[in-house]
Amino acid sequence: MITQRRFARVEIPLPVRVRCPEKTLRGTILDVSLKGILIELETAGSLTDDCVAEPLNIEILSDPDQTVLVELTARIIRESNRCVALAWSSIELDALTHLRELLQANGVEEHQLSRELSELLDD
Repeated sequence: MITQRRFARVEIPLPVRVRCPEKTLRGTILDVSLKGILIELETAGSLTDDCVAEPLNIEILSDPDQTVLVELTARIIRESNRCVALAWSSIELDALTHLRELLQANGVEEHQLSRELSELLDD
């Protein structure tokens, strides 16, 4: 089966924090795009059970110093085992700019990001 994605996904193995009212969970990015993120959590368990509030606060961190590079809000799309797929609920302009720079620094072409950004704004 061939799957065509509208948004380029980039593997950036950076640490990430998922914050919700009940707790903070840690994980690693498996891939990220202008539309969302796939995270592998450090500990097994259900994110849906731990963080029932939406939207969740997602912090993409630098490695190794753990400073926040980008902070976004997201909602859970699906989860299995320790992997959680999240879609951005809303993106502020500063966060979108930082996310775009992160994707571009990791190999996504400028023309592709411009097209995807246009599609994102049309949705």
